[in-house]
Amino acid sequence: MFARLARGFARPLRASPFAPAPAGPAAALGPALAAPGRTRSRSGAGLANLQILRGFAAGIVLVHHAATYAQALRGAERPFATLDAMMGLWGVSVFFALSGFLMAGLVTRDRPLVFLAHRVVRIFPTYLAVVALFAALFAALGLSVGGLTPLALSLAPAGPRSYPLNVEWTLVFETSFYVVLFLIAAAGLARRLVPLALGWLALLAAAFLLLPEGARDATLPPLYLLPLTAACIPFVGGLLLPRLIATGHIRPATGLLALPLAAACLLVDTDMARWLGGIAAVLLVGAAAAGPQIRCRGWAARAALALGDGSYVLYLVHVPVLTLTAWACPAEWSGLAYGATGLAAALAVTALLGPLDLTLYRRLRRRIDAAPLPALRRGLSLYLVLFLACAAWGSTETARNDWQDVRARAALAQLPPDVFTTPSLARTAISGRGLALPPSVQSALEAIERVSPTEAVVSAFAYDGQAPKRAMRLALFCGGQFVGLDRPRRMRKDLAARPGFEGSGKRRIGYRMRVPAEACSAERGAVALAIDGDGLMAVLEPPPAL
Repeated sequence: MFARLARGFARPLRASPFAPAPAGPAAALGPALAAPGRTRSRSGAGLANLQILRGFAAGIVLVHHAATYAQALRGAERPFATLDAMMGLWGVSVFFALSGFLMAGLVTRDRPLVFLAHRVVRIFPTYLAVVALFAALFAALGLSVGGLTPLALSLAPAGPRSYPLNVEWTLVFETSFYVVLFLIAAAGLARRLVPLALGWLALLAAAFLLLPEGARDATLPPLYLLPLTAACIPFVGGLLLPRLIATGHIRPATGLLALPLAAACLLVDTDMARWLGGIAAVLLVGAAAAGPQIRCRGWAARAALALGDGSYVLYLVHVPVLTLTAWACPAEWSGLAYGATGLAAALAVTALLGPLDLTLYRRLRRRIDAAPLPALRRGLSLYLVLFLACAAWGSTETARNDWQDVRARAALAQLPPDVFTTPSLARTAISGRGLALPPSVQSALEAIERVSPTEAVVSAFAYDGQAPKRAMRLALFCGGQFVGLDRPRRMRKDLAARPGFEGSGKRRIGYRMRVPAEACSAERGAVALAIDGDGLMAVLEPPPAL
């Protein structure tokens, strides 16, 4: 069997026989599943099953986030925390496996420019419209929304940052996958997709063995880490599915193997769960595509297909809707009542906006199909320049920040761990080793405020009036335990009029670090330090309440 599999992989990849049909529900399958094109043998195979599977994936991600936000915003218990956390991982893995499977067919069928243009107009118009809708709604209600920056809205792989909908990390992966496949097709290598995918899979296995834990499972990686991140596994596996199905290695019964793999995710760490969940998702998608299709009869089948139709909109809107539901629900409501209301509200918004999303995409796709190639080339060239520029800019910033974090941690390692229990002990240890920042540095730990049942925000500032360009990290210890490290993110124009703060109004000198509420409770003493690039430190003065 292995020899036959190897011979099958050795053949160049032909246009997939499992590409979706041009009409009907094909356009309703969201960013990974919608595609025009002429009919082929078995055209549309797996379409109804895949559409239902996509709706199921969006549904379990919704349930996962409902449980998460019930705890974070309402203080509700999560009796099945491990299970609902895995529901998020399973749902995203299915999304990526579906995307890889469908893209493997589309990239060999469509011209490279048309392929990328379809993907861009599937992702961005609806995404930007949803962002604008909720940004306006939040502003009208006096609520804050983050991530409204060109770098975040580009959906380029630029490292950790704030996003307005708080679900964009998967879209960052999707847009990156599309650009990579476009470059492969433009280089004339689309029919060598199988060996390229196998090489990528080997690279992921090596990264799993060699990279540190935080790097191999990053959900907001910079450009240089994204291809090595475990979240790519189901997408890479999806790229192999057309060949595996065509050679008979994936059959309907193969999907049963997904069940023990998914169950095993509950027993291992997140890194291994990404692998197991990714493989399970690939097997499930392959079985759904290879097996007999569900007939669209009865209310249950129609509801499942409708959920698949609106799955992209549901994915985009559900976190803002859950946040608004938490704001609107009375405080005495239970977590279950909040969760049920949030689920119903997210589905209602999806039912309202889903048809608009599909209509918009169909019209844009028709315009692309009718557009002359020079116009497509100019538009996509601009998109690629902006995408790659944002990725390079953000990834360079992330690399610089990571290096500064490494240096700050190395400086902290020079001090015995027990000195971080009180400010006075820390100050004495720093002075004794000649690591004190100059007296011109002014700093303070202003507050540690609980903003939700599970989260607190640490506010502080640090500035050197004699050396305004001095960059400093904030390190926080509570009860002698290290809690976190942060860089300055806020302008503090309110401090600019104070002596020693001249020139500070144009620099980020304020810190606002989110930490687990239990990590820095009132009973645990807080010690905050400012650390510059040379490893010099200063203990921040705490407010009287601390």
